[in-house]
Amino acid sequence: MITLWAIRNDSQTSANESCPPGAVEIKTAPIPKPEEIELVVLNGTDQDGLAEQAAAQLEDRGFIVTETGDADEAYDGTALVYFGPDLYAAGIHTHAYFYQGTQAFDLDWDKPITIVLGDDFAEVRSASDARQSFAQGGIGPAPEGTCTVE
Repeated sequence: MITLWAIRNDSQTSANESCPPGAVEIKTAPIPKPEEIELVVLNGTDQDGLAEQAAAQLEDRGFIVTETGDADEAYDGTALVYFGPDLYAAGIHTHAYFYQGTQAFDLDWDKPITIVLGDDFAEVRSASDARQSFAQGGIGPAPEGTCTVE
């Protein structure tokens, strides 16, 4: 009886009848505008000023950068874009601004969208390039353990 109560009252459990039991709902629409998205930008390299450079480019594209700094660990790719269920659509949109970036979706992520820049990072894509990338890739399938709602 206690288990059933816990499942029904778990905030991570979907209330949507079309979602499987235990699935976390993620909103896939509407896609927020950059002006509605807050970001943390971290430098995962030994290159001085990289987070600030990327933050300025993101702000030029309308994003709100709330923090910059150094990542805890080095990263050798382009960019890791961390986001959780509450910011799913915003995370996918943000990811489109990084050529060959990697989505780092985490069911337990409850922090702002966080970007870790790596050694291969050159620049933030233009808004038109990001729109084209997003149009080609779209939202994609829902991650394991989730179900989409609009």
